Amino acid sequence: MSRRPAAPGARDPPASLRTFFALWPDSPARDALAALARDTVVQAQGRAPAAENLHLTLAFLGDVAATRIVTLHAIGLAVASAVPPFTLTLDRVGAFRAAEIAWAGTSATLPEFERLVRLLSSALAKERFPTERRPFQPHVTLARRCRRSVSAPIAVPIAWTVERITLNASATLPDGPRYRLLADWRLGPPATMTGS
Repeated sequence: MSRRPAAPGARDPPASLRTFFALWPDSPARDALAALARDTVVQAQGRAPAAENLHLTLAFLGDVAATRIVTLHAIGLAVASAVPPFTLTLDRVGAFRAAEIAWAGTSATLPEFERLVRLLSSALAKERFPTERRPFQPHVTLARRCRRSVSAPIAVPIAWTVERITLNASATLPDGPRYRLLADWRLGPPATMTGS
């Protein structure tokens, strides 16, 4: 029995998706980060990401079989419900010299943030998803292909209230990466319905 050709424009769903969990800044924080990225690019002689691409990666998973995305949904929901919303403050610029990346990060230890990362990493490992072996260093990438290293406090720290975590898919295109939201979850226990 032969297969009929697909209708014009029809595509098979992808066998895998390049995925990551992340935090996305609210609009004021994104605008402040975009301005900081423009300044950092000049100092580091690098290239800034598009403002809409600025985010903080919690866990990069790489290519994940499409059939396992439902498991990532369950992990995202469970982890998000176990951590309350919190304020994240980025107060310094630094660099990963070998990777030629300049970033905005935090110098403070934040228990809620650390709990979020720990629970997510543990849940991913339990389901045999790849996890980073290096110590986690929270950061938002400000510039890539930097020719100079930068390190300085941010004059006006950038803060936003983290209320959601997201699961995203990424694709690398000639003009840069493109990100697509797959799912997001509100932090904190689910609201309970009360009877009247």
